[in-house]
Amino acid sequence: MSLIRAPRSPRTCHTAWAALPVAGFLSTPFLPFVNGPHLWFGLPSVLVWTVLWTVGTTAALAAVERLAPHHDESEEEAR
Repeated sequence: MSLIRAPRSPRTCHTAWAALPVAGFLSTPFLPFVNGPHLWFGLPSVLVWTVLWTVGTTAALAAVERLAPHHDESEEEAR
């Protein structure tokens, strides 16, 4: 077993960003402060939680798209 870690690939970081909203959605039934008879801003807490994670999904996918290397653009710039 080597004590030196290989550098993380950019794909691993992007996968983590994309997996975060999925974890938020899947955790909904297990969180008592979300899955209960609570109102947040006058709406059911599950609805507000889902809307927040929907916006979070959009932000995470935008971050992945912005941070991902685009090989097509670098080939066009080299010409």
